[in-house]
Amino acid sequence: MERTIKLKLELFDESKETLRQTMVLSNQVFNEIARYGFDNQTCSKVSVHHATYYGIREKHPELPCSIVQGIRDVACDALKGLELKKLPKSKPFSAIRYNKRVHRINLFKQTVSLSSIKGRVAAEFSIPEYYRQYLNWNFKTSTLSYNKQQDTFYLHVTIHKLSPEPIGDKVLGIDRGIVNIAVTSNNKFFNSKPVKNVRAKYAFLRAKLQSKGTKSANKLLRKISRKEQRFVSGVNHCISKEIVSMPFDIFAIEDLTSIRVQSRNKGIDFTRKLNNWAFYELEQFIRYKAEAMGKSVVSIDPRYTSQKCSACGHIDKGNRKGHLFKCVKCGFQMHADLNAARNIAVLGISGNGRLTVTQPYIACDEVEAREGIDTEHSDNAPHFIVRS
Repeated sequence: MERTIKLKLELFDESKETLRQTMVLSNQVFNEIARYGFDNQTCSKVSVHHATYYGIREKHPELPCSIVQGIRDVACDALKGLELKKLPKSKPFSAIRYNKRVHRINLFKQTVSLSSIKGRVAAEFSIPEYYRQYLNWNFKTSTLSYNKQQDTFYLHVTIHKLSPEPIGDKVLGIDRGIVNIAVTSNNKFFNSKPVKNVRAKYAFLRAKLQSKGTKSANKLLRKISRKEQRFVSGVNHCISKEIVSMPFDIFAIEDLTSIRVQSRNKGIDFTRKLNNWAFYELEQFIRYKAEAMGKSVVSIDPRYTSQKCSACGHIDKGNRKGHLFKCVKCGFQMHADLNAARNIAVLGISGNGRLTVTQPYIACDEVEAREGIDTEHSDNAPHFIVRS
């Protein structure tokens, strides 16, 4: 399992200025490395390293070598993500990555030490009560971000631990949609009416503010956009929590990766609804909550799940008319979304149509733990130091 916790750093003014300078220089180096990779059409970390590392170290000797290597990795990943078709650029205060060699963190003492252009910078932080469940997890990497308006630094720490073993084979089918956010094969409906009402309210406010076009109106537009996003995320959290708490071991969902591409040219209203549909966020929430409970999620080929009769298996476009499903062959009748959810569950049970299965994240130290190798420190002190 893998999580990211956000820690607010408490720093002196001198330390803040040091980190600001480190961040600006790091993003400058990122742009230099990205420019080389883009001009030479390569995202190979080995090629980019040999071509840029020594020149950057000579030009910026104050920047620690491990930070330079981390910047190289991020730049190569960005180039690969854009398929070398566009040059990635970083702003002066964009977040920077700290790998295992350049930060030391102790969650129990609530202290952290970060490398910078002027040596180590020490900082303190407070741990919220909810984060205390992660005290014994292992560290991977961290990302340092800066809020310019609040003059505050945040450390986003990625941690992981051994995933629980799968506990059974009972399958629940989940059909996601625009009208019903989710419908499960055990007859549970999660309607999208509350979300639609909130979106309609914000759409009305957005239209009024956009017509003004003033600076304050644009500021308020950004504010209500964040509020709307937080509301939708909260609804998805509640739905996913209720679903994974059901007495099932495997959750089968449709792979909707290309749904927006396949649904083009269906009108402006439908496109707007489709773009506002947070189906992927709900899937991610279900996946990580299920993994934490020792359950798994499988992806199902979505073809014909809405046209197939869950009673006799007959497939026909005429079976579904809006929200009603009525089989033209056997006459079986049911809510269309519930019928689709039952088809998804059948595919999840049989394994036919499965595309991918979530696999627990296993790091090298977790493999050793499973093999019975002692990985604890000799003094067993609750002190967490990230090592290479």
